[in-house]
Amino acid sequence: KSRVDLSRPLPDLEIAVVGAGGRGTGAADNALSVPSDIARNKLVAMADVSTAKMDNSYKALKRRHKDSVDVPADRRYIGFDGYAKAMDNLNKGDVVIFTTPCAFRWVHFEYAIKKGLNVFMEKPVTPDGFSSRKMLELNELAKKKNLKVGIGLMCRHSQARRELYSRIKDGELGDILAL
Repeated sequence: KSRVDLSRPLPDLEIAVVGAGGRGTGAADNALSVPSDIARNKLVAMADVSTAKMDNSYKALKRRHKDSVDVPADRRYIGFDGYAKAMDNLNKGDVVIFTTPCAFRWVHFEYAIKKGLNVFMEKPVTPDGFSSRKMLELNELAKKKNLKVGIGLMCRHSQARRELYSRIKDGELGDILAL
């Protein structure tokens, strides 16, 4: 049974991926694998600093999702300014995926908010105190604009970590002084 009200038109979301390495390719693959009765997603732009990574990512995604990948060469951006060029291909409400090193994350996030884009970003989100504070500040702005922000944290699915968290909450491990 579908989780979506099929009496309404399905959303057509366009996606850009910023960071076309292994995790960027994987995250784009995940987004394009959403069943069509939930959403019709299309990859329309990519950015990376490496031509080799971009080429490999594009070929893999095109092979797996032929009809959902529409990224001609002029929408595959190489260089440190590629993130903005890729996002400029999206419309308000579309989705950008960030899988670059976290040192650049707040700059990318700030631009996505300015453009009105929803964001999925991989962990880690920040490398230091300055960028952590900046990301928290930017997240408040994203909330005000009703933008959706998701973070890839695979440990929430770990039964061992759930058990550890439960033991900490129940006081079984005593007072935690450092973590």
